[in-house]
Amino acid sequence: MHHSILHEQRPDGVHIIRFGPDLEAGSSQGQQIVRDFFGLEFLSCTMDSHCVIVDLSPIQTLDSSSLGPLVQRLRELQDRHGRLILCGLNAPALREIFALTRFDQIFEISASVESALAALDNDEDDWPS
Repeated sequence: MHHSILHEQRPDGVHIIRFGPDLEAGSSQGQQIVRDFFGLEFLSCTMDSHCVIVDLSPIQTLDSSSLGPLVQRLRELQDRHGRLILCGLNAPALREIFALTRFDQIFEISASVESALAALDNDEDDWPS
């Protein structure tokens, strides 16, 4: 795995993926790292996770090679009653892509990893034991 992509597998089964501050997301090299991660690693590294949080805050844009695996994992998690939460959609181009594709209506989107975790904690109170 690339050093610019940080994984945290929490004891509660939540898998958090963050793109590191050393990733120059606007550069062509940074965009290739993001493409490679979603195309080659994302599905396999999140296969056994019940909940996945992806922090996109340093990301400027995503193309279909990145969005496709996100949609695939979202469907698989929904089939298993899991969750995929995206956060940090801060870049105007990224927000526009999500609005044009209506992915902002499909994906659960949170402002930050912390707010995504808080939403999970609140929702866990409603889960059957």
